[in-house]
Amino acid sequence: MPFEARMDGTLVFGYLDTASSERAVAFDAVLVKTASPYAAEMRPERFGAITTCDIVGEQKTQVVPHASVATEGVDTLLGVLLAGEVTIEQGGRQCALSPGDFVLYGGGRPFRLDLGRDYRWLLMRLDPSTSTFLQHTPDAMVAQELTRSPGGRILSSMLVELADRGHRLGPLSKGEMGEHVTGIVRTLVREYAGRHTPPVQAHRLKHILEHIERHLAEELPPARIAAAHHISVRSLHALFQQRGETLGDHIRRRRLARIRQDLAHPGLAHLPAYAVAARWGITDPSYFGRVFKAAFGVSPREFRRWSPPGAAGE
Repeated sequence: MPFEARMDGTLVFGYLDTASSERAVAFDAVLVKTASPYAAEMRPERFGAITTCDIVGEQKTQVVPHASVATEGVDTLLGVLLAGEVTIEQGGRQCALSPGDFVLYGGGRPFRLDLGRDYRWLLMRLDPSTSTFLQHTPDAMVAQELTRSPGGRILSSMLVELADRGHRLGPLSKGEMGEHVTGIVRTLVREYAGRHTPPVQAHRLKHILEHIERHLAEELPPARIAAAHHISVRSLHALFQQRGETLGDHIRRRRLARIRQDLAHPGLAHLPAYAVAARWGITDPSYFGRVFKAAFGVSPREFRRWSPPGAAGE
């Protein structure tokens, strides 16, 4: 990954953009400030739609985003401290982490990351749909409330193990691990949002989610869903916004989960991938290919090639 020494620090490009070695096309760039020339060991990995960078350094280090057009592509980042100490500040909130703690923050917004000596910091760029999912949540999530919850401790343990052993996994297993991380993050967000959702709305949302699940293979325009539950389309969208995602994102995510399950089913191996997608309401082959790869990090064909026989399951 390219470095550029400057008077005010060192610019680091492409630490999460594993497909690029050129600063002109790297979507991520940060300014790193140290007392002596910057040096760190960086090991990038990809877990499906999630990109990561395991960073080990000995110097006290301060990191701020580099103000450039390229950084606009950086969405939600998840950082987990594996060794040392770190403090992060964003949006007027400050959070001090101990080893095993993690934090969610916006990579494209101003932040300051202060790393102590002898640190190890695992940084993840979450997939685009999860970043969209998190845009509707309050900044209070940057605080340690998530990390300290039971689900947060489960995620923390998983991330620590992933940092140490994830590079040994095969392509399909890496993709599945990325999905598991995404699922747990979404679960934590929903739990957080659920504590702030009135019981009546939570009950209504539960029935809407069940309705969507039963009718995934059919057309699901918002007006039809709203009418089935005697609410306005505006109220329907508001329910999902409070949940931390859009209605369309939820339907697409659930359809892709069913498609992925069917693509791994040996009894459906004779069907082309686009035909499997059409069974679940995604009828445009080119669109299907794009959203499948964005969600799982591999194309439908690659997924089928790497998926072992009988690996059907969500």
